Amino acid sequence: MEKQTLINLSMFTLRIILGVIFVAHGTQKLFGMFDGIGLEGTAKMIEGMGLSNPYSLALVWGCIEFVGGSFLMVGILARWCAVAIALTVLILLWKVNLVYGFFVQNGGFEYNLLIIGACVPVILLGGGSWSLWDV
Repeated sequence: MEKQTLINLSMFTLRIILGVIFVAHGTQKLFGMFDGIGLEGTAKMIEGMGLSNPYSLALVWGCIEFVGGSFLMVGILARWCAVAIALTVLILLWKVNLVYGFFVQNGGFEYNLLIIGACVPVILLGGGSWSLWDV
């Protein structure tokens, strides 16, 4: 296979996997699906982090995950969606997971780093040629 085809396949695969993960998490936060806590529960969690306007932040957070994940899957504004997701996960790392150390089984930031690392190629390279609309 040609190198550019492999790059496009890699970016497509990465976008699909990230997208599925974040659509699932977004539906948990927005709609309470997949045993999620819904907007009210997400707002309570955000309030517990000491952030102001918890309901508004819960709505923004859920939309970043749901819409951002959906857009990643089809390749719409993939760079910007990856930036939004990476920043959201970075804030969670800082506000929630950092105090628990590295390993995810202890509540640590291992998963956060993996997601941020997966977003970096999309941020730097875009969604690839197999995107609908990537700038």
